[in-house]
Amino acid sequence: MVGFFTNRQEKQARVADYLRYGRVCLKPLSELDQKAWKRVQTHFRDTEISHLNGTPPNRMPLWFLKRLLKADSRRADRATYGIYDERDEYIGTIELYDIRYDTATLGIIIGEKTHWSRGYGPEAIGALLGYAFNKLNLERVKLNTFADNERAQAAFKKLGFMELRRVNAGSGRIDVQMDIRREVWLERQVLKRS
Repeated sequence: MVGFFTNRQEKQARVADYLRYGRVCLKPLSELDQKAWKRVQTHFRDTEISHLNGTPPNRMPLWFLKRLLKADSRRADRATYGIYDERDEYIGTIELYDIRYDTATLGIIIGEKTHWSRGYGPEAIGALLGYAFNKLNLERVKLNTFADNERAQAAFKKLGFMELRRVNAGSGRIDVQMDIRREVWLERQVLKRS
């Protein structure tokens, strides 16, 4: 019967949508369970994380935040994932947004502070860059971070992102604009294998 799947087949199809790199697994936002959604809300409310992202702490009720993020993730110009560690615990969110022609913008939040400075960010970014360049056939992925977020800059540079420019972002902060090109990513993957 066309279009009929068993629960096992549906699960296998969903698992095929997972992106893996090192210790991390990226799962589509639609796969997050209630426990993970509560962690999302906690991350978005954290003042330190909010400062690093240049936004005020989010005070939306969970049901509204969930509805908003799910609707956003269904847009054609986005690919949004939950980041899971090697124990299958939700630790953050990553996405490509403004996907247009051959370019997209990357955003990431490792919300679990116990996972900061332990390589999870670069691994999650690696999984998403593999998808961006190998599946979506993008030529360029760009991002913005703040100059005072040196940990993020180090993670991006570790993967081959290059700093393009620094601009005054207002409110006394400097915006660091970075990008990585497809050929740089692919070359680095070949070198990594040899």
